[in-house]
Amino acid sequence: MFVVTTVSSSAPMAKEDGCWRWVVVVAAFFTQFIVCGITYSLGVFHVIFKDIFYESHFDTSWVGSVLLYVTALSSVMLRFVTCQWGCRVSVMLGGLLAATGLGLCMLVQEMYQLYITFGLITGLGFGLACSPSIVAVERYFVHARFQALSVVVAGIGAGIITFPILIRHLLVHFAWRGAMLILAGIALNLCVCGMLMKPAKHEKEMRLLPMLSCFPLRHPLFHGMCFANLFWSFGSTVIYMYLPSYAMAEGSSFETAVFLVSCVGISSFASRMIFAFMGPNSTLDDVTSALCPIMLGVVITGISPLLFDDYAGQIGYTLLFGFYSGFWTTFLSQASRELLGPEYIAMGNGYLSFMIALGALTGGPLTGLLLKEKGDFKYAFYLAGACLLWSSVVMVLFKLKRCSARLEADSEKADDIDSLKGTKVKEHRMPLILEDVVTMREGKVPIAGAGDIVVDNVITCV
Repeated sequence: MFVVTTVSSSAPMAKEDGCWRWVVVVAAFFTQFIVCGITYSLGVFHVIFKDIFYESHFDTSWVGSVLLYVTALSSVMLRFVTCQWGCRVSVMLGGLLAATGLGLCMLVQEMYQLYITFGLITGLGFGLACSPSIVAVERYFVHARFQALSVVVAGIGAGIITFPILIRHLLVHFAWRGAMLILAGIALNLCVCGMLMKPAKHEKEMRLLPMLSCFPLRHPLFHGMCFANLFWSFGSTVIYMYLPSYAMAEGSSFETAVFLVSCVGISSFASRMIFAFMGPNSTLDDVTSALCPIMLGVVITGISPLLFDDYAGQIGYTLLFGFYSGFWTTFLSQASRELLGPEYIAMGNGYLSFMIALGALTGGPLTGLLLKEKGDFKYAFYLAGACLLWSSVVMVLFKLKRCSARLEADSEKADDIDSLKGTKVKEHRMPLILEDVVTMREGKVPIAGAGDIVVDNVITCV
């Protein structure tokens, strides 16, 4: 298997485009807004489809699970489209596919047909549109790239805020089939967003690199990151899918249950903006790394049934989870670059994406079986919280190992130059995955933070 990744061209990069690059940022923002807004409203769709087709939680959960699975996997597997025809074509094609899938939902008569239309076809469209919108922004920005990407990623939270409420109003006025048709029209606006993503003047070269490289698999750190992604994807899928159902089972109305999903988006949006404002290294200090993931995970896991006794507690739970998810995605992205480096993230991207997709695919149905056995949503949310907590523990342990390795390296350097008073010891910043192999490899060794990806002398499996 192969994945598309970027490598810097030999020619010097031209001066960044003027105002148009911010047009691309806005287009990418609305791409994330539409894709993630519809995708993370799967809990609302779960309630709708279960009531319409009179199916169990297990059977209904496959609709949203297939959507998440196909979106996550196709965003990597179909990057050859971006390589061959560019971000503009990929996003526009994704918009056409997503609109087609949502439009065909009007015609379904059985639940299994939704697996194909809402799950497979729409998921392929969203996968084609999501990642290339990020790539388009990265190509336009050399400086202020973190701030630009933070604006784009904020579209995720904005979409989660808006679409659950929008879908509820569409159901009231147009019924569920009319709502799907209008959502298809909204998804068609991805074509407009794609048209705005014209190639940058300093377009980078693209080439195919192996997606399933054997090298990252040799280090336990990469295994830990794979499992952290799997457990986080599993747990968050369960919460997004069953949050409205749990609230309704505790006596909340459909309208108030839908608003809980928007509360997750509000908190997630605020969390992402806070850490974006604080800077690219805001989540990497030792205290934040240890306290935020672990403490929030413990709270979300341990007291979720108590919070669901009344509506105020349900809002509190969603705000906690939204802040947790916003912090986690920021923390995981930054910690991955520090621990692995962008080179090995790219080489192992296929494994990471598969783990995310696997967690999304299995989370809903397995929880549906648990609900069939136990008949109480609190066990499902205990399971979800435990998965989120475990993913945080794995990443924090590796982060602390990194801190320990850096302190040891600084201590060794200080001993070597003890006779030179006043000499400042440079911080050890090589990715942790390279520290065990840098003395064993010959040839060029990629250094994290160097900008673009350069890979040399890597044995790969195809």
